[in-house]
Amino acid sequence: MSAQIRLPYVTLDVFTTKRMAGNPLGVVRLPPGQCLTQEQKQYIAREFNYSETIFIHETEDEATEHRIDIFMTNAELPFAGHPTIGAAWLLAGSQSSNYESSIKRQIITKAGPIPYQFDTSRKMAFIDVPHDVHVHKHEVSPEEATESGIPISVTEKILGPSSVVSIVKGLTFVMVELPSNDILSTVSGSVHAKKLRGSLDRPWYNENLLGTWYFVNNGPKEDGTVQISSRMVTNNGSLEDPATGSAASAFSVYFARRLLADGGKDDSFIASFDITQGADMGRPSKISTEVELDPKTAAVKRVVLGGSAVQVMEGYITI
Repeated sequence: MSAQIRLPYVTLDVFTTKRMAGNPLGVVRLPPGQCLTQEQKQYIAREFNYSETIFIHETEDEATEHRIDIFMTNAELPFAGHPTIGAAWLLAGSQSSNYESSIKRQIITKAGPIPYQFDTSRKMAFIDVPHDVHVHKHEVSPEEATESGIPISVTEKILGPSSVVSIVKGLTFVMVELPSNDILSTVSGSVHAKKLRGSLDRPWYNENLLGTWYFVNNGPKEDGTVQISSRMVTNNGSLEDPATGSAASAFSVYFARRLLADGGKDDSFIASFDITQGADMGRPSKISTEVELDPKTAAVKRVVLGGSAVQVMEGYITI
């Protein structure tokens, strides 16, 4: 009989500074030399039953990079926004000193190395989001949205056709703009890809994740930061996410290009966003993004995702 393995864990609420808000995340820390099989990691992720659970591979010294594995309850992911923000927040917060105002390190994911910074004064982590942005040829009209899974009480309020945007291959979102937060609070349903009149572009969409990102533009702050209220629904309307870093990143590129088309600068173009999500499901979240575009071609030069976190639980898991 094999010996039991006892591993330390914590849980975080990500994209918030208040417990019982934001998006929950399970974090299991693997001591140096400790290995788990894919099957064992999957069992642990199912035990936590969060949208994602991560495994941090510890090192002997205070390393400037750490490897993480990201698991849903049924599969491993190469990258996801809120798990990477949670990892960066936890690692930097545990290693920072009183003399550092900003920490720069990187996390190694299956999608590759992801640089991150930690602002010690604001207790916020910021990551450089991997991106291969693609705007699909097919746009979803309000009538088609009704046919594909969104109630007519919502679709009759949609502002124009909805663009479909992938931040990377396999992570695709329908951008549904609504005129007010009152209407946003009533939404239900999500777009079902197989019910669309047109097909989505492969390989960016391969019958994997298709989320519906409902949003309201609340206008800019004095410093120009655009304020957005949002909700993200997927799985044919059966699942709503309280904070979705990948969707927020895809949206921010999409909207930054709209702003650029309305009149950007000749030398550079950077758009910043403050995004709220999860309020209508009782888990309010705050997401920060920044997008840098080439002002001549609208090509994406950089996408930054930022947020805070708070620890909720800690203990040991035995397998």
